[in-house]
Amino acid sequence: MSRGYSTLDRRQLLRMFGALTAAGVTGSLAAACGADSDDGLRRSGLTIRVGLVIPSSGPYARIGADIERGFRLYLASNDNLLGPHNVDLRTADEGDNPESALAAVTSLANQGVVAIAGVANPDALPMIALEMQNRQLPLVNPHAAPGTLTNALFVWRVGAVLGDAGRAIADHAIKLGSRAYILWDTTSSGAAEAERFRISFTDLGGTIINDPNALSSSAEYRTPGLDDLSARLGEADDLNADVIFAAFSGDEARQVLEAYRASRLTIPLLGTPSLTETVDLATLGTELPERVYTSMYYAPDLNNDANRRFVTEYHREHGTQPSGYAMAAYDAGAVLSRALSAVAGEPTGAQVNRALSQLGQIDSPRGTWTFNINRSPQQKWYLRRLGYDGMVPANLLDTDLLVVG
Repeated sequence: MSRGYSTLDRRQLLRMFGALTAAGVTGSLAAACGADSDDGLRRSGLTIRVGLVIPSSGPYARIGADIERGFRLYLASNDNLLGPHNVDLRTADEGDNPESALAAVTSLANQGVVAIAGVANPDALPMIALEMQNRQLPLVNPHAAPGTLTNALFVWRVGAVLGDAGRAIADHAIKLGSRAYILWDTTSSGAAEAERFRISFTDLGGTIINDPNALSSSAEYRTPGLDDLSARLGEADDLNADVIFAAFSGDEARQVLEAYRASRLTIPLLGTPSLTETVDLATLGTELPERVYTSMYYAPDLNNDANRRFVTEYHREHGTQPSGYAMAAYDAGAVLSRALSAVAGEPTGAQVNRALSQLGQIDSPRGTWTFNINRSPQQKWYLRRLGYDGMVPANLLDTDLLVVG
């Protein structure tokens, strides 16, 4: 562990801070997380329309629910203000495909919003980016965006770029050994993370033992999906894998965790954030699988004041720890608030977009981060271990990984 304080110390700090909720931390939460804590003297008297696009169904529904929780918590913590303005929040269901997501964005744009937050499906962003450019409206995206959107001038990522998670954890994987076995789902997100892990791991001198170029590979196990999952895990063991990397979400992620637990393998299972953050961990029963680690730019037990306040407020509202997606959506509110504070008078989308490019360092529950030249986060990634926080299944901070961005 790379910190000078213990796991127990972090738990104690979070629980001690929980006692402060009775005294009320809402008013100070937004300021501590890098937002403007606007009081009545600074209100503009204007009401602006802001859009929120999240899915209610499909493979990204759980992430969408977390995005909505995080963004609404920011507004509630900031007296329903973004910058000095009152907010009329307009929501739209992005559905389960790129076309329905584009329709949701178009609907909000037609309602006169000055900015939009959300969109959980990365596949929808290329089409949406063109719409935002045509409308001169900023989109602040709390999930993950394809790395190809480098010229999308009106799309601001406060989550990550697809592949960042695979890249970050490859640096840890090579320290455990030079032989890795990869599993991934059929989504473009899973494929992007698996490919980035493969490239990063092999660049560091490792070998992907079920890569098509590995002579020892079984052809049926080179494809994505869950077919013969127990046999795939057995092959990883037979081929002397040092680590297994898995990029799955939702119910498929749960199946991977359950199959790995049943296999009783001692090979560490490394994964993307979605491997454990899109699963109701309570459904895994009283025995969590051991040696499961994920990479993420956030952990609920990070030791900073902003995070302790955020976790306390989130737990008070929802009775659970926040995911990284909820935290990123909270930051979406924070960056929009700072940008709107920098625009004089009644804002336009183009003015808000310009202000977003001038924010500089952003203080957040994840730590300090900035937008890079491609409007993506330059941020630290963390290794998290699946385990118990008291009696509650959680993603526990293990150590720092890379700064990616």
